[in-house]
Amino acid sequence: MSKRIKVFILAVIYSLTAFSTFSVQASKVTYSKSLQQIYKSRDVYKDTQKRLSEFNKNYSNITYLFSAGKSVQKRDLSVLKIGNGSKKIFINAAHHPREYIGTILTLNQIQNLLESYANNGSIDGQKIRNLLDKQVTFYFMPLVNPDGVQICINGTQSYYFNANKVDLNHNYDALWSKKITSTYSTGAKPFSEPETQAVRDLCLNIEFDLTIAYHAAGDIIYWYFGQQGADRTRDLAYANILKTTTGYSLVSSANYKSSTSGFKDWCVQKLKIPSFTIEIGGKRGIIKPVEWSYYNTIWKQNKLVPVRVAKQLMKQTKFNGDKTTALIYKNSLFRQGQILSVNGKQYIAEKAVPMLAGKLSINQQNKLNKTKISIKKTPYLRLETLAECLNLKFKFEKTSNTVYIS
Repeated sequence: MSKRIKVFILAVIYSLTAFSTFSVQASKVTYSKSLQQIYKSRDVYKDTQKRLSEFNKNYSNITYLFSAGKSVQKRDLSVLKIGNGSKKIFINAAHHPREYIGTILTLNQIQNLLESYANNGSIDGQKIRNLLDKQVTFYFMPLVNPDGVQICINGTQSYYFNANKVDLNHNYDALWSKKITSTYSTGAKPFSEPETQAVRDLCLNIEFDLTIAYHAAGDIIYWYFGQQGADRTRDLAYANILKTTTGYSLVSSANYKSSTSGFKDWCVQKLKIPSFTIEIGGKRGIIKPVEWSYYNTIWKQNKLVPVRVAKQLMKQTKFNGDKTTALIYKNSLFRQGQILSVNGKQYIAEKAVPMLAGKLSINQQNKLNKTKISIKKTPYLRLETLAECLNLKFKFEKTSNTVYIS
């Protein structure tokens, strides 16, 4: 038997084995609660965290779970990363507590992607393994406002704010204006709240190419915030894809300044990326959480959204590019210091090391000092050596320009 034939046979066996492994993995995955049970739970935060952990455990070959920060009441603002592609999409939900039907929708979208990946399947004609392995990475944050959701569930159904009574979706730096009453606030300043600070820092560190925020209700899509020329043409193309996919209406670009300082507004104005607010749950006002009976319709309208926008992203030709190296340290986004890549190696400012590692021993410090470089008169130390000193695993993911130390 020739060497070429042997190599071919081994490749076939490996492919079949990998497929079998993924198929068995997918068939064995069970969850502690159904999506309906999570929605009707008295602790949606706890059960959402559990579901994200189950995703991360069962699909660890393609996922990474980390915290972008803490809420006012010190709950984790968890993000599930799915994929290894260079183009990055951020999907979030529940800026407003009573709109946490979007939390369930994002969990369902995650499950759909992961099961399709495990079974070597397709969504909307797109091979999901090819998409996630080579093209796109999704970042999901199902609960932007976990404190508010818990207040809504266990207190006032109409609750709209975080634990500081600030409307998070009017706390971003995009034509922000101060409005504070006895019951409502846009915050003392833009990004006054830990939740919006965490979302901001996540976006600035990961440098997404596109974002979607789920709200409720209305069956409408907000897409415009003053962008002109090529950016407007680009974003309108995405908006029309979302319109066709969901059946929702596009909000007119006229009078867009009547509602400002939202997450989508900031992404469009400051980050210059396509960004969309999708209002799910029927064409009506909402003063309490959407009834579960609406969910099947919501899912049918939105199940293809992640893949559809990803396919359009692959057609896009102009990107900002990754300029910032992100650091995920012990499953949390490191937001206090800048990471630099120099000659293929990653460095952190010496003054930021104590924030990561605390006080180092003399031997550890001496080992680190041997890696010291100076950039604009600021001393930097090599991150991989720091991980070695702390007996932690180091990984640099070039496609997403992210360092993982765990």
